Amino acid sequence: MIFELVKKESKEHIFSRKGLGFLFVVSLLLSVMSFGFISVKELSLLDQPTVVMTAFRLLLGINILISMVFASTMVAGEKEKGTLESLLLTPLTKRKIIIGKLTAILVFWFVVTLISLPYFFVLSFGTNMFPTILFFLYIVGTALVIAFSSIALIFSTILASTKNAMILGILIFLITLIPMFLSTTMKKSGFAKRINDYSPVSASMKSMKDIFINKLGSSDILVGLIPVIVFLLLTVLLALMISKKVDFLRGE
Repeated sequence: MIFELVKKESKEHIFSRKGLGFLFVVSLLLSVMSFGFISVKELSLLDQPTVVMTAFRLLLGINILISMVFASTMVAGEKEKGTLESLLLTPLTKRKIIIGKLTAILVFWFVVTLISLPYFFVLSFGTNMFPTILFFLYIVGTALVIAFSSIALIFSTILASTKNAMILGILIFLITLIPMFLSTTMKKSGFAKRINDYSPVSASMKSMKDIFINKLGSSDILVGLIPVIVFLLLTVLLALMISKKVDFLRGE
């Protein structure tokens, strides 16, 4: 039964005109970026690890936002369209409904990764970085996409408005991005330091730099990814706990 729900969500959000449009945009951005790294003189001088990290950041950032847009509409949208009743009348428990919707987002992310693989293969050609790229795509990337999608799904569950759920979810994502726009000095104190220490996005970017640039070992990389793992577990657990709130508007 969960498979049928995943199939329904995939058809509505991924293989619909909107979803295919998002996939086209992702492909276009990757193509433009790859062409820029080859043809623009200043960009062509960058070393391959920097190029790969830049591509990964772009791909991950865009797809976290797209996944959060999908997640924001998955429960609140059902309420607004009046289709939640038929979903609740199925044999699926509310927790399984949330799991099914998160699985559909995972399907979207895997489709995106398949599209991105040829680009990363070309960008890393001649090096031994491709296996590491696969690790960051399918382990770290998947963890972040599911975690942030869980946040958007939580807001979609407890709020009656897809717009409000989307705004609040994306706001949290943007807060975790703050350290990326601050100088090294600013990250060493105050609120910026706290976000930098605990942000899963900062941890993933730092781990990528450690493995590609600083050449640290796997044990150091895994320790650096602890914030990502903790963030994933907390958000998914909270989403499953909030699943009991999947109900009609105003509890009707």
